[in-house]
Amino acid sequence: MTDQPMDDQERWARAVATVTAEYAALPSRLVDVVGIKAAEIRAVKERLCGFAAEVGAAAICAACGGECCLRGKYHFTAVDLLVFLAAGMPLFQPHFGGENCPYGGESGCRMASSFRPFNCVTYNCEQVEGLWPPERVAAFYGLERLLRQLYADLESLFNNRFMHGLLMNYSADDQVQGRKILRFHEG
Repeated sequence: MTDQPMDDQERWARAVATVTAEYAALPSRLVDVVGIKAAEIRAVKERLCGFAAEVGAAAICAACGGECCLRGKYHFTAVDLLVFLAAGMPLFQPHFGGENCPYGGESGCRMASSFRPFNCVTYNCEQVEGLWPPERVAAFYGLERLLRQLYADLESLFNNRFMHGLLMNYSADDQVQGRKILRFHEG
């Protein structure tokens, strides 16, 4: 390892490679558990995004320019990567270093709604949320709590906090500490 600091693009590539290798080495029983949780996560995310779609959020977001999407560098977590891996989906290539979210492109987010990070599917601005009747707001936040629990279940399974982002997990666990990101007890 060199003394040169890594840029975010290199940190991303190494973090993805690390988690991908650790996932591939998991016992099949854990791969099955991850697959079940990942499918549940995708289903909840799809439902959450459906709430925004019902009130025409795409037009609202386009008019505002996606102000809430400007700073998303740490939003993508190890859980989000596990969802991609469990689904066998190819991973997008982020572009770090710009002013906008590295996971966005010319036509919006590089991820389908069911694969987007927790923060991206649980945040709605006042313009969007203000269009929901109170029972829809309550239902949305019930699903948000369920999604938070599903993320916590995977954190617990691997004895690691993932909500602070894949890049930070890699820096704290693998690069600095020399520890696995997907930690589990065999037996």
